Amino acid sequence: MSDQDDDAAAYYDDPEHRQPAGTPRKRAGQPSRLNTHVPVRFSATVIERVKELANEDGKTVSSWIRDVIEREILRRERPRTVGTPVTVHWERSPTQCLMSSTFASSADNVEEELRALAG
Repeated sequence: MSDQDDDAAAYYDDPEHRQPAGTPRKRAGQPSRLNTHVPVRFSATVIERVKELANEDGKTVSSWIRDVIEREILRRERPRTVGTPVTVHWERSPTQCLMSSTFASSADNVEEELRALAG
């Protein structure tokens, strides 16, 4: 921690410096950002790991969970490809020949074989 952090921690160690200043008030013109409560239950193992991860990120458990959910929503809403998606449409022409466009031959003159195939 920096000296400034140490000074702030020492200042707020004194209970007198932790008293609210003035009367509480709502910020004007700002709707409540979090207005819906959703009860979610986790196993003891999962919540312990969530607490550890939230602590590592310097967040509360609630804000860490909100961030994870918001990232997942964004991940699922993002296009899965870059640019215009390629659409492949296979269609057989009625005049299309069923022969392969490649052939193997032991003929000395390949041009003769091609003329024979074109027939």
